[in-house]
Amino acid sequence: MDYEEEKRKGEISKTSFVMIIVLCLLAIGAISYLAISGMNTKVKDDEKNSSKDKTYSSNDSSYNSNISEPDFDIPEPSSSVGKTESDIPYEDTQEIQITEQKPGFMMPVDGNISKAFSDTALQYSATYGDMRIHTGIDILCKNGTDVKSATDGTVISSEESATLGRVLTVQYSDDFTIKYCGLESLNVKEGDEVKCGTVIGTSGTVPGEANDQPHIHIEVYENDKAVSPLEVLGLN
Repeated sequence: MDYEEEKRKGEISKTSFVMIIVLCLLAIGAISYLAISGMNTKVKDDEKNSSKDKTYSSNDSSYNSNISEPDFDIPEPSSSVGKTESDIPYEDTQEIQITEQKPGFMMPVDGNISKAFSDTALQYSATYGDMRIHTGIDILCKNGTDVKSATDGTVISSEESATLGRVLTVQYSDDFTIKYCGLESLNVKEGDEVKCGTVIGTSGTVPGEANDQPHIHIEVYENDKAVSPLEVLGLN
């Protein structure tokens, strides 16, 4: 009897132990299930909350964040883009200011300048043997050389001078006149219009500079005041 009782007790103990293990496993499974369910619920809640802040496009199922973007002013394309210069109307081009060009100048004869202009510093005169001012320039040339007009203008006088010889005066602007001195012959007369390069006569002798080498004497006046011909006319 004792053996049977002990055997029954042992079987009960084993059954109890198995039951305890099963209950433990069930408890662990329940806890795991609850934990996983809670995590899934949290994930779903997070997805719901995030979906509230997103908008989906019906075309490509992409979404744009609900963040407002700054507004940019996109300039309208210029109407002249892609056009060539000939395509653009005149009124669209920049207006060009056309100013009156100063007439061209040239040397009356080909030769070196033997005496420069000086209205203050004295220069030696081989003819008079003294020092005096020189209100023009002397350009070396042989007697009978063609003398050309240095600029466009109008002949306003032709006269004889005891010191300068035959003088032809040409007015080329309201304020400026040029005198060609020491001419032998004239091809123009008072009132004639001349162009730059027109042959106005031939070279001769300047009485007041007779002892110098053959040359013509040129003077330029601004409002009746002698000025440097090279500076005013831009002659070289």
